Amino acid sequence: MPLDIHLSPLYRIGGQEESNMPGVLALNPPKNAARGRETDRLIVYLLLAGNSTFTTTEYKKLAEDAAQIYYQTPRATTSALKASADFVNKNLLEKNMSTSTSGKYALGYLLLASFRESQCIFSISGPMQAYIFNQNETKYIFEPSASGKGLGSSQNTHIHFAQTDLNVGDLMLLCGKVPNAWSTALKDAKISSLDTMRRKLTTITHDDLNALLIQSAVGSGVIRFGNSLKEETPPLDSSPSLPAEPQVDSSSAHVLQPSAYAIPAQEKVEIPKQTLPREFPASIPRAKPKENVEETESNIPVVNEAQEKVVEEVEKEIITPREPSERTRQTAKAIVTSMQSARKLSASFGERFRNFLPRLLPDPNVNENTTVSSNTLMLFLAIVIPLIVVTLASVVYLRYGRSEQYDTYLNQARQWQAQAVALTNPIEQRKSWENVLLNVSRAEEHRVTTETINLRNEANSNLDTLLGLTRMQFNPAFSAKPGINISRMAASENALYLLNAENGEALRATPALGGGGFQLDSTFNCKPGNYGNYRVGPLVDILALPTIGGLIDASLLGIDASGNLLYCKSNKVAEAIPLPTPDTNWGRVTGFVYENGNLYVLDSTSRAVWVYIGKDGTFTDRPYFFFGQQTPTQDVIDFIVSGDEMYLLHADGRLSSCSFSRIDASKSNCKDPLPMVNPFPAYQDMDLFGAAHFTQLIFAAPPDPSILVLDADGQSLMRFAPRSIELQNQFRPTVGRGNPIPTGSVSAVAVSPDHVLYYAVDGQVYFAVNMP
Repeated sequence: MPLDIHLSPLYRIGGQEESNMPGVLALNPPKNAARGRETDRLIVYLLLAGNSTFTTTEYKKLAEDAAQIYYQTPRATTSALKASADFVNKNLLEKNMSTSTSGKYALGYLLLASFRESQCIFSISGPMQAYIFNQNETKYIFEPSASGKGLGSSQNTHIHFAQTDLNVGDLMLLCGKVPNAWSTALKDAKISSLDTMRRKLTTITHDDLNALLIQSAVGSGVIRFGNSLKEETPPLDSSPSLPAEPQVDSSSAHVLQPSAYAIPAQEKVEIPKQTLPREFPASIPRAKPKENVEETESNIPVVNEAQEKVVEEVEKEIITPREPSERTRQTAKAIVTSMQSARKLSASFGERFRNFLPRLLPDPNVNENTTVSSNTLMLFLAIVIPLIVVTLASVVYLRYGRSEQYDTYLNQARQWQAQAVALTNPIEQRKSWENVLLNVSRAEEHRVTTETINLRNEANSNLDTLLGLTRMQFNPAFSAKPGINISRMAASENALYLLNAENGEALRATPALGGGGFQLDSTFNCKPGNYGNYRVGPLVDILALPTIGGLIDASLLGIDASGNLLYCKSNKVAEAIPLPTPDTNWGRVTGFVYENGNLYVLDSTSRAVWVYIGKDGTFTDRPYFFFGQQTPTQDVIDFIVSGDEMYLLHADGRLSSCSFSRIDASKSNCKDPLPMVNPFPAYQDMDLFGAAHFTQLIFAAPPDPSILVLDADGQSLMRFAPRSIELQNQFRPTVGRGNPIPTGSVSAVAVSPDHVLYYAVDGQVYFAVNMP
């Protein structure tokens, strides 16, 4: 049954509610829509973050063009949604590259909602959120690990797809930032009328708002604007070129200033760098879900922001090839002369041969076969002679021309090397060594020699020293991929545990008998299901248990989103024990930590960490609340604990710390954000931490007390001093042909007690021994 879609913007700036919401379009299908788009209705919700300057016209045009791309793309809905997101990403990336020298940038947070009858498909790029309220449940759609930091940050377009079915009266809330006052209200929200929900959300907070409230109703299948279903608002124009919002003045420029707490006023159209919660589906705690490769995946290689900046700066520094030497001119002249001579010889020979050939024949009418043979011979020569000329010319070019180009780039690499050795400024040294690598790469397009290899090794070695990089030699753990999407890993000295993001099952792998890799343990059973009187859902986190005695014999402990523990061991049936419910009940468990015999459980949606005192490996007592008057924000995605000190990683990449007071728990305090210090001067013109995509937080192997933070897109594990949070070094794979890890994000990381580092990339696990 076709449903009408009613939209009500929640847009408040500086205490004033505004009707014109920039970047929002709601469209009915145009008459010339592509095949498959004829009945699709589309909502475009675009937010811009950063400090670049946009006019209202540019802002609106970007959203309108994205809508046009959607309606012009045939076939699958996800293909059309991805084409729109790719378009916005390409435009913002080009703008960022053109303004990088002035420090200007813009990130796009894009939510597209495609409606077809009662079905809605979402495409989310950047930290956008969606709530769906129906008669039975409240759905929360938010997956920053898949949707990424925002469009315009890299060549790869990060998209999270989601789908829901709508019934009459269902409510949806799309938002870029959820005010703290909304958290409880949305968690306990029940289905109601559009104006009732709007009134509730606007009155419980005085914060600035930027959200869309949507309700489905019986109708003819159109989209309408209005704060209430009772308002008689006409359906929107079906042309994608017309926005669904009232016209606004396009003459003024809007400066986008980053802010961590407020959606900007319309006069400045400032979209903040936001701090947003990170929610994980029950079976996918920290990994992208598998998507249809044909419809949703991008084939563009991932290039993180730091790499893009390096490439951009390097290319600006490149010296154009020098004027050709006298030897080069003479060689080129000889090539041209020889080619001209070959052409003249071919033409002269062909003409003389054609004149001479008839004289060989006794009479044109004597023998028909002779005429056919002559024509065949002439055709053969007409083909062969040009081929001979081209072959000779190619041989000459490959012998002399490619050699000259190789010499040109090699000489430039030598010049940059000499300059790098003579420089003392770390930034200039870094740029010079990067130029050495660039010119060596261009020289090796023509020829790889011992000298180019030595220059490359020297440049990489010096860059690693300047940037504090420690290279690790990784090897594949399995001869063939295990065939799962790995979201978490845990490691002991004799086993590796993998969490399957799709079904929440934990697997165990042990070193292969012949050495050199791992093999899966078929006797290990640790997955969702019924265990006695308890039902365990998909596991959201796992940890390897220490080899100490306890009431329950297990090597791995898992937890589901409802606080049920699952104790697992090889050749043994898993045992399930639910944790005692905390005073405020569970919101949704997203992680846990085992520290000094106690269990710390993270409930990020409730902004809580509950501490369970352990007794012989079990946790039967009611928990206590770790925080005092200060509680962390709702966007915590990972955490670690050392004694009474807790470190938390947030969805936007910042760190915070909280200390528990045993004298007076109410005086426990938090520091947010926790400044990260980069002592390496070669990074002074770069924002290393801002360009990183931090996704996981772990401790280094004992006795090292360092904190390790994973930059998933950069395949880098950064090591920080625990109290000063000063960067000590970065662990990265080796460069060149010896690195087996493909391009892509690291979905999980683990470090074993015996200093083995594990990376999970593209469904395969890679390990490096002797981690310092």
